[in-house]
Amino acid sequence: MKVLIALSGGVDSSMSAKYLQDQGYSVVGCYMKLHGREDYHRHNIENVKKVCEFLGIETHVLDLQETFKKEVYDLFVNSYKDGITPNPCAHCNRLIKFGALWEFARSLGCDKIATGHYARIENGLIKSAIDETKDQSYFLANLDPQILPYIIFPLGDKLKVDIKAQASQIPQIASLASQKESSEICFVETTYIDVLKQHYNTNLPGIVRNS
Repeated sequence: MKVLIALSGGVDSSMSAKYLQDQGYSVVGCYMKLHGREDYHRHNIENVKKVCEFLGIETHVLDLQETFKKEVYDLFVNSYKDGITPNPCAHCNRLIKFGALWEFARSLGCDKIATGHYARIENGLIKSAIDETKDQSYFLANLDPQILPYIIFPLGDKLKVDIKAQASQIPQIASLASQKESSEICFVETTYIDVLKQHYNTNLPGIVRNS
């Protein structure tokens, strides 16, 4: 079975690719360019290529910047402008990572798609990961149910501490186990306020509502 794995250049997706290969899948790697931070992409693509070379798998770089800007970034900016708090990662997962990427996977003849998310799929439903400290099921809750049978989450039944420990024993992946983890929205370099300031004046009086 042929599987397209979304690779970010981090330890989670890299180890996911290895787990899939160890399980006998025919694995293809893909890095998605979603925004214009070229230094960010350059570093990550370098990591992705090293991992794919180590695993001996085909690698693709998919430029989805135009789609991402329209479907995720612009929505993020306009939502705050309208006084609404957006969830860009949830939109991205539905429309980009498990939307546009799945279309690309099918064009390559892949049977399934995989990512390094910490979540599980059981009985056609998304479930929380075994590692509750890393669970990402909330950000996947908006996925189209019809795509769930075609998704694999290799890390759903694993603990992050074990993944990092295993990665540290593999010379070609060891450096990824110790690099700083990203915890912010991918297109945000400092804070989301700095992003919004590029589009309109954020220093405005108003009422904070919880609705």
